[in-house]
Amino acid sequence: MPPGFPARANSRLDTFLRRHLAPEIYDAIRAYEPCVVVSDSENHTFKYVVLSDQVIYLTENPPRSIRGVVALQDVMAIELVDDYPEFLNGPDREINQHIRIIYSSTSLKKECRKPKGARKFLLPFHHATAKDKKEKEEKEANGCAYWTAQEGKTLYESPLQQFQESSTSTASALHPASDLRKLPLRPLPTLPRRRCPAMPDPGKAVTSPACSTNTEEPQGLADHKDSPSESPFKCPGKGNEFYLRTSFQASLLQSVPSLEKKESELHLYIVSTTSPIFLHLKSSWNNYIIKGTLLQDPLYASELSSTNGSQKPYRSEEKIKHFSQLKSELFLKDNTLSKIFYLITELKVAAQKNFILKRLFWKTSDLFYFLVNKLHEYLPESRDKNTLQNKSQRADELMACIGIVQTLGLMFRETETELSRLNTLAAKKGALFNLLVILISEPQIPKSCPVFDISLTADSALVEMSFDAELQKLILEYTDTATALLYEILLVFQQGNLGSGSTKFAINWMMSFLQSRPPIITFVANIVKQVVKGLSASFQLLSPCQAVLMYQQFYILKSCLQYSKTLAEYIRSDYREEFRYFIHMPTLEKRFPLCYPISQPTTQLIHEVLNLVEQKQCVKC
Repeated sequence: MPPGFPARANSRLDTFLRRHLAPEIYDAIRAYEPCVVVSDSENHTFKYVVLSDQVIYLTENPPRSIRGVVALQDVMAIELVDDYPEFLNGPDREINQHIRIIYSSTSLKKECRKPKGARKFLLPFHHATAKDKKEKEEKEANGCAYWTAQEGKTLYESPLQQFQESSTSTASALHPASDLRKLPLRPLPTLPRRRCPAMPDPGKAVTSPACSTNTEEPQGLADHKDSPSESPFKCPGKGNEFYLRTSFQASLLQSVPSLEKKESELHLYIVSTTSPIFLHLKSSWNNYIIKGTLLQDPLYASELSSTNGSQKPYRSEEKIKHFSQLKSELFLKDNTLSKIFYLITELKVAAQKNFILKRLFWKTSDLFYFLVNKLHEYLPESRDKNTLQNKSQRADELMACIGIVQTLGLMFRETETELSRLNTLAAKKGALFNLLVILISEPQIPKSCPVFDISLTADSALVEMSFDAELQKLILEYTDTATALLYEILLVFQQGNLGSGSTKFAINWMMSFLQSRPPIITFVANIVKQVVKGLSASFQLLSPCQAVLMYQQFYILKSCLQYSKTLAEYIRSDYREEFRYFIHMPTLEKRFPLCYPISQPTTQLIHEVLNLVEQKQCVKC
């Protein structure tokens, strides 16, 4: 039984899944639960619902076959229904959880009928609405050309390929003379220094995303040889290529008739008040829309492709030995900062290749504790006093910290059902709360050093300006990375995963702790300023990285408004006017490409935050 499965796991079902699913699909199973199923093809049948990272399966009880019924890419809503099913006996009606899953899809066709086949990440489709149909008719009236997808191909292939082919620039290193980038350790996958772009300045068009450095087509997307050819879709002027390509991509999605499907529903009746399957369904869907959005960034897709393209057998002793080797090398006392950075990078890439490494990471608490302590050495200020006057060394430290925070974020992502993670966080609560303080604290940077030789003043000033600009970029990158990790930790508390028994109590516990720490005010202020600046800027579409970051930022703001009286009052008193006058829903919706699966959840989330800002009191008790 994989670690992290519920304690009531059915050994017979687990053996069946292990035998009938490919190893990578089996390891992607998040949870399973007995339930009564009602759908178009099921009429009050008692089965097991099996949840993976991409598909919801059903199997008999006892299991004889397994069938994929809903792809997460097609889910439109997952909700609890407050009712008393008549087909259940009296006592069972009281403890029943009725879960309704609304979806629209035919995308499972071959994907779920062949559970032992090669896996592809199913790109989410945009679900057409009445508004979309109206916009489609208007665009058709203006003579726009459209195409339909051939059978077996995703709707994003051709626009994405065009987008990738247009992204030919490579990112240059920010530290050309730093030892951190010169140390030759073991061969590592190429991970160019780059950051997901910050919110665009007002009036500045978004070109191809700043996180685009690789033009290889990601594996998992179908071949384009049979796709209709397209000509470059550009507009005269500066910086319009990304905006128009994405607009064209969105208009294609709006125009495809096959997307206008009838909604279907899958009803699951869980006869238990303590079953976590509803939270797991919501979490997996949330994980999916984030990953589906990021996959539309060429660099992210190519990195994922490169990690998956030349894999050896999925499970092997070699991978376990690799993890053990990395861990033992990280714990060496004489490690330099450069070596730690490269070992962390290697660990991150290895975890991207194979989910099993995430489980190994959480199996014991020592590696999590080590990484948090390592962050504490350099943040918010360095323990090395020499760094107070050395901007190059400080830049190296910040770069290493960014790598550690990214690695921790990767380990948190998609591991919500791992009991080993729960045990590790519970055992190291002190480390977890230290991590929270680190994430909300702004990194300190050294002040400029005085120069007494007049002949060196000019050159020194140029060097200082270069390092200052570099440090500011690193601080911005760190802030975005820290926001993403804080969002992941927030989900842990939101689900009550620290054993409190109450979701509200768990999240209140975290917010109470954060509001008692002075740096949280500056951190929240920076988030508010960043989202207001980003959403009140030009009408250019957000890149995939920007859209995901925006979702994470608003999720944090919503939690502050709901669960912290102090932070809620601060946001309302200091930023109510900014939210009121600079963020308008009709304008905002135009910033999110329809092809991003995270677009609709983000606009809904922003709408909720705007309502909370206008309320006088909404903190939950």
